[in-house]
Amino acid sequence: MFKENADFYPTPASIINKMNKKVHWKNIKSVLEPSAGSGNLVEAVHKQFDYTKAYRRNSKYDIDAIEHDENLRHVLKGKDFRVISDDFLTFNTYKKYDLIFMNPPFSNGDKHLLKAIDLIESQNRAGQIVCLLNAETLKNPYSNDRKHLVRRLTDLNADVDFLEDAFVSSERKTSVETALVYIKIDNGEYNSVLLDELQKDESHKLSNDYKSTQLIDSDYIRGIVEQFNYEIKAGLKLINEYNSMKPLILHSFKEKSSPILKLELDSSRNNYEEDIENAFVKRVRQKYWNTLFNNAEFMSLFTSNLKQKYLQHVEELKDYDFSLFNIYTLRIQMSKEMIQGVEETILNLFEEFSHKHYYDKTSKNVHLYNGWKTNKSYKINKKVVIPLNAYVSWIGYDPTYYTVMDKLKDIEKVFNYLDNGLTEDVNIDEVLKLSKHYGETKKIDLKYFYLTFYKKGTCHIEFKNDEILKKFNIFGSQKKGWLPPSYGNTEYTEMNEEERAVINEFEGEREYNNTMKNKFYYMLDTSKVLMLTKKHK
Repeated sequence: MFKENADFYPTPASIINKMNKKVHWKNIKSVLEPSAGSGNLVEAVHKQFDYTKAYRRNSKYDIDAIEHDENLRHVLKGKDFRVISDDFLTFNTYKKYDLIFMNPPFSNGDKHLLKAIDLIESQNRAGQIVCLLNAETLKNPYSNDRKHLVRRLTDLNADVDFLEDAFVSSERKTSVETALVYIKIDNGEYNSVLLDELQKDESHKLSNDYKSTQLIDSDYIRGIVEQFNYEIKAGLKLINEYNSMKPLILHSFKEKSSPILKLELDSSRNNYEEDIENAFVKRVRQKYWNTLFNNAEFMSLFTSNLKQKYLQHVEELKDYDFSLFNIYTLRIQMSKEMIQGVEETILNLFEEFSHKHYYDKTSKNVHLYNGWKTNKSYKINKKVVIPLNAYVSWIGYDPTYYTVMDKLKDIEKVFNYLDNGLTEDVNIDEVLKLSKHYGETKKIDLKYFYLTFYKKGTCHIEFKNDEILKKFNIFGSQKKGWLPPSYGNTEYTEMNEEERAVINEFEGEREYNNTMKNKFYYMLDTSKVLMLTKKHK
């Protein structure tokens, strides 16, 4: 056999082992051996798949072989190996291979390796090549094919090892120096004709008819709407193309045969009562609405209870197009709802800090005063106590625990609403992480207040800014109806005796006159809260 085939050099086991180690086997399913000889490499690949079947589970694989020598083809078929062609250099296929594992004829190895590179590159997906060559093919590039091969290997950043005496102990011995070449080809994106057409279509470009509101930057919205339109158009073009191609890809030539290829949405969530175009559109809409509602800048304005409320909109909005008009309309609605939500959030915290005097530890949170038409009015003192336990039973002291962190961030957001963007930011996450690390429990310095945690499950809060606290008290007291309607609208000297009596106990004439001079600060306009919060950020 050797006399009849001068290029036949069976690959020795030691070299096969080196070739195996070059391959990243995890994602290999289809392999081609284009110069199979008597099948040493094919057999090695079969063994490799057997060795790795534990992590492959039920994943199938297949190996194709090509051999020019008729006698050797009979040998391969006798071993039950699949032989698909007799000449690799003229071989053409639509099949995709993850790996070409080869020991081509030394006399024209350059042509075989160039053919392997072309085959992998033409399939528009990643692939690997491991090839044994006569070292002279690379060290002495005298022909155009050899020169071209050297350039291609350089461009592809190929890994080349030169092996001496590789075939000295093989079935057919030779002292020829060998080159072991490994190439990993990461094919780029498929050049889609559909996408090329879509990119030329300017109809998906956006107009600037809709104005920005305070909730989120308008450039972001224009960009994400444009991306939505592009994705929808691309998907619908693919579906239409598939529907046009179905008659050509049937299981049989029968008139009612089903197509070999199936195009469907994720089966875990598919609605089979709906046509695929509309189901696809709804799925993409939902993705984009969800992305908008989880945008960090947008959600940073919300306390935890408001977040939960508005995230419920996502499921409903899949029936509405992700358009500038619908986003703009929704934002107007949400701005109104959020203003109301902000008022409720501030008022709820105002009431929570008082705790309605229901237990002794919080009784010093408030200062009682004889409010308008009631004797139950109060305002929040500079120091308050709330039930907030930073001592977790299985962890110990942990002010970063989610229940503690969520509560403190909600409190901070309330004061962000009140602040007019004047106070310098403090990273609450970093401060509390350091507090945990060093075991610091007292006078933890945050943006608007100092914190002290106690093992009995309470947290003492000391406010740093008297002006913001005053604004908080004015807002809460007005909303509860404990300050006269004339508060902030009438000069102290023009009030009646009953009104002045409430003012005297709430803050006194001097402080009230200061309030009147700085009404733009102390009297909260919740319609401007979102704008101020964004400015603050």
